[in-house]
Amino acid sequence: MSKFDLESLPKCGAKTRSGNPCKRLGNKRNGRCKLHGGRSTGAKTIEGKLAVRTNPIKNGAGWNVIQGYDPELSEYSIEAYLQLFDMAKLNNTDSSELNALIAQHRVALECFKYRVLEYYGADSFIIIQSALDAHYKDIDSQHLHFHIHTKVVKAPYFHQRMSEARKQFLLINKAFKFNW
Repeated sequence: MSKFDLESLPKCGAKTRSGNPCKRLGNKRNGRCKLHGGRSTGAKTIEGKLAVRTNPIKNGAGWNVIQGYDPELSEYSIEAYLQLFDMAKLNNTDSSELNALIAQHRVALECFKYRVLEYYGADSFIIIQSALDAHYKDIDSQHLHFHIHTKVVKAPYFHQRMSEARKQFLLINKAFKFNW
């Protein structure tokens, strides 16, 4: 005795290459068969492709050393680090300039921040990570969304008293309180 009647399942009905509808039985969730169920065909973005490439070796020694990496991406990360270093040295706290730089080179910096650490030392890693954190706080990135509701730890570089996302949150709450 099965849990459900196979005859009650709908036909898939997806258009095949010949132009006729598929006659296989569909599943209960979306009515499509296993051939036309809409499973993912793989990562499409640069970040996704890099994440998929590192998945099998993430827990092994040297997981941060990417095999077959794009040398152009490595050069971008070093160029971006040198610009960040100059900004940190000049104590430049212009968030729009920082956000523009990080938005342009975010993938390169995320991929190669550990390589920059190996070549330039710990201070270089702290500069890059501080800049990335400041950028993520300003754009209200989902993986740092809790920073809106909690106190932000002061980073040694590129620290702002209040991120743009926090300012927007407070403005919305202030407007909400005065609408009563």
